[in-house]
Amino acid sequence: MTPLLALGPHIFEIAPLNFQEIERDTEAKWPAISRFGGRPGRQFTGYGEDPITISGLLFPEELGGRDEFEAIRTTQRAAKPVLLVGWSVAVSTAAQIFGRVVILRIRDRQTVISRSGHGRRLSFDIEVAPFPGDGKPVGLF
Repeated sequence: MTPLLALGPHIFEIAPLNFQEIERDTEAKWPAISRFGGRPGRQFTGYGEDPITISGLLFPEELGGRDEFEAIRTTQRAAKPVLLVGWSVAVSTAAQIFGRVVILRIRDRQTVISRSGHGRRLSFDIEVAPFPGDGKPVGLF
């Protein structure tokens, strides 16, 4: 299979671990500064948290992926930054290195509960944020 995205050691592919959406939120802070007798000026004071949310839908009983998804929680609990890398579907060797990120939140919703007590349908959101280490913007964030 061709990889689509890597979050540290976790590889998102078409199956078993897949995602359907990536949502990015970037912010540059330019607060208004009052000036006597004129319009307010603006001064750059830094960047926001710039979170990225990776959302997906798994059918673990039919296609697998539950173990791969739960392994991401183990990486989150290790409390260490990981590298986020994406690949172009058109050119499988063209990688886009986003940089180091931390896994802030993992949410999942399991529906259509099977006899085993697990959801046959598992939708998830994984929120990550850049970890620059030196205070500078990271990669393409």
